[in-house]
Parts: sequence; structure tokens; C-alpha cells
Amino acid sequence: MEKPIRIYKILPVAEGLKNWGKVHEELLASIEQPDVEITQVDLPDAPIIEIKSQYHTELVANLQTLEAVKGAEAGYDGVVTGYLDEPGVAAAKELFTIPIVGQAEASMHYASIVETRFSFIKGGEHTGLGWGDLIVDLVHKYGFGSKLASVRHVVARPLQFAAQKDALPNAMLEQARRAIEDDGADIIIGYGGLDIINYLQDQLGYPVISPILASVMTIESLVKLNLSQSKHVTLNPG
Repeated sequence: MEKPIRIYKILPVAEGLKNWGKVHEELLASIEQPDVEITQVDLPDAPIIEIKSQYHTELVANLQTLEAVKGAEAGYDGVVTGYLDEPGVAAAKELFTIPIVGQAEASMHYASIVETRFSFIKGGEHTGLGWGDLIVDLVHKYGFGSKLASVRHVVARPLQFAAQKDALPNAMLEQARRAIEDDGADIIIGYGGLDIINYLQDQLGYPVISPILASVMTIESLVKLNLSQSKHVTLNPG
């Protein structure tokens, strides 16, 4: 029997396992493989339990990088980081040769394979378009600027996604429809449990990507293909 692939998956907030664990476990169960072992951890030293702003993103960036270090030093084959705005991901990639993947980059790569223009549906303080979102910078960093149709928000805190509040699926459906009909998207990237992802896909008739599943599947593929970031490009800081 071949050695299983061991993946270290980070939820980059305090109490992440308590608040998000069940949602993530249900998602991961849908792609479970006998040759893949996934260890989920959170950041007990983080000063926040949810990320709602650039300030929060910066607060957990270094902590997520250090947690990725733990996974690499423990002998894991790859690290999946948490949160679409990718706190600490670029820094973690500088440190190691094992593959380290962020949710945004994984989602956008899958979206670009399946269709031509994607939209993000995220939580925020207001409903509708959100071009000032941090995710836009990552879109251009990874070279997907021409494929971004829009970034749209529903009024929801991150923990409401974790709890899968009753009003959330329809609020996300409304913004996803606007992304398709008004913005020209042909694929949606959005958070939520497996029920929400499947509901959106069934109602829309368009593909919907879970960033959590996309990042885990990307790591699995990279490990199996023996691929990782090059130290000629992401130089080790020494």
C-alpha cells in the first residue's frame, strides 16, 4: 500500500474548528479519498473568531504563516490555507518547497478551466457590487483580471456562513443571478456548506465552486504530480 497523502488544513481564526469544523467536514466528506489524510487545525492564539476586514486579515496573516510552518515541519505533504483573501499565504510559500495553496488562487484556476468569466459571492456590510474588495488585488496578482466579471456581497458575517443561516442561500442566489445576468459571469465562486453550494448550482444551472474544496483538490493534485512552488521564483528568505 502506498503512503497516503497528508494534508494540513488551516482555519485561520480562533475557535475555527468549533464554528466551522462541521461545515468543512461535510464538504470534505464529498471528496473523501482512501489515500488522502486531512488534518484540520485552527489558530487558538488569534485575537479574532471571524475575519471581516483588511485589518482582521493582517491580524492573522503571520499566525497562519507560522501554522503552515508547523505543518511543513511535521512532515505533511501540503498545506491548505484558509480564507479567500489569503492572509500569510505568500510568506508561507517563501519558506518551504512543499505545495502551499490559497483558496482564491485554487478557485480561480478551477473557474478558468471550466468557464471564461467568474464572480465571487462574499459576505459584507452591504448587498451588491464590491469592487473595493481585497480579492480584486489577488485576481490581478494571479493574472485573472480579464476573467473577473464581478465581486458581489450579501449582508452576512462570516459566522453566519458557518451557521448556514436560513436566509443566506436565497440572498446568495439573488446576487449570483445578478452576477450572471448583469455582470456576464458564467461560473460562481462562493462560500457555504455543501447544501448551499448544491442549492445554488441546482437553481442557477451554472457551475458553483467552493473555495474550500477547490484548495484541497488542488493540493492533492500538486502532491500527486510532484509539483510545488519554485525556489527560483519564491525565494527562501533565509
